[in-house]
Amino acid sequence: MDPFSLVLLLLLVPLVLLSVRGSRQRKAVAQMQSELATGTEVMTASGQFGTVTGVRDDRVEIEVAPGVRTWWLRQAIARRVDPAAPVAVEDDLAEDQRVADDVVEDDPRDDPSDGSRRPA
Repeated sequence: MDPFSLVLLLLLVPLVLLSVRGSRQRKAVAQMQSELATGTEVMTASGQFGTVTGVRDDRVEIEVAPGVRTWWLRQAIARRVDPAAPVAVEDDLAEDQRVADDVVEDDPRDDPSDGSRRPA
């Protein structure tokens, strides 16, 4: 096998594998969107969470707060939300902030960039 054919083959194999994977993902999303039913908790592509309260042709009605309902295209529904899945809580944010509070400032006297050290 000549080197050009080998390089071409090495480039085409990952391309085919990625294409197959993308096709499977599109089919899974399309199936999920076609199976939407009243009571399903969902997240839209823009990050809006809600519960499906109605389905018509290519539109889905979602209740995003008590008494607040909005209509979305079926294709805008990104995924179903597992009610048992944990949601980010303020404790997670507080942990991030604690890490940032642990930063220790460098003492400018320890900077040897100019070749000299200042006495303490």
